[in-house]
Amino acid sequence: AAAGRPPSSSIDEEELLAAAAAANGVAALRALTASELLRVYPSGKRVGSTNLDPLPTWRCGGQMAALNYQAHDRAVWINQGKFAANGGCGWVLKPPRLLCGASAAAALAPAPLLLRVSVLSGHDLPPPEPGLIERSLMRSTSRSSRRSLFASEGSGGGGRPDSPGSPNRCKPPARKSAVDPFVVIEVTGAAADAADTCSARTQTVSGGGENPEWGETFEFEVAEPDVAVLLFTVWDDDVLSADDFMGQYALPVRCLRRGVRCVPLRRADGTPHEGAPCLLVRVESESQKQLGEGDMTSLF
Repeated sequence: AAAGRPPSSSIDEEELLAAAAAANGVAALRALTASELLRVYPSGKRVGSTNLDPLPTWRCGGQMAALNYQAHDRAVWINQGKFAANGGCGWVLKPPRLLCGASAAAALAPAPLLLRVSVLSGHDLPPPEPGLIERSLMRSTSRSSRRSLFASEGSGGGGRPDSPGSPNRCKPPARKSAVDPFVVIEVTGAAADAADTCSARTQTVSGGGENPEWGETFEFEVAEPDVAVLLFTVWDDDVLSADDFMGQYALPVRCLRRGVRCVPLRRADGTPHEGAPCLLVRVESESQKQLGEGDMTSLF
């Protein structure tokens, strides 16, 4: 490297994944990126300009994950959520454990976080945007992988939102006269946080329209809260066609604050909706130190 300039590397996503999969590969990459810059770009096989998943890059200590911003998808939403911290200025500090050697990093590793999120209600939800985003392309958002851990009082219990005995059974399309919204919550970051255990889906509120009420609570065991990102997406449940996108919002887990909060919803391109559509949620954790550590400027 030239004098005065830090060494840097630029590799594609397949090279990164192969290096991380090797024995002690993640530790080696973290040691490398503690003193060098690493940029990861999409594989040449992505002829349709689809996005790579930025999470493996950040997990390995990489500083830059190259994304196609013309694709308004989950990768872009998570990227926007991660960099909403630090006043949304465009950069955030890596956790201290990713800036030192392996022995020191082990001592600085955060304890797993038990996070409890209650989705209470929606307010002035935006209209659905049919065909904008295919929910089938979103990672692990099938109904079978979602379960409510705590049923709200008087809800009649959990179960499939469209099961015959459910109070929130979906209406047939011919009789549908209003939006049938539901919310998907994902915790992303560490490899362990990519499993279905860190994702959840509320029941569908049939005919819930702009102001649905859920009152459902979910628990997440977050393996690495200092790099995890929480993503909310809202959808209109369609029985015979793809579910329609309504809104999204993401933010770092370390920037969450306890209590009842309003989650502002954004369009697929990240811009605000007219008015102030939002989700009302309650955030709880048994840890007293791991929430509210990040800069809250521009976040809820």
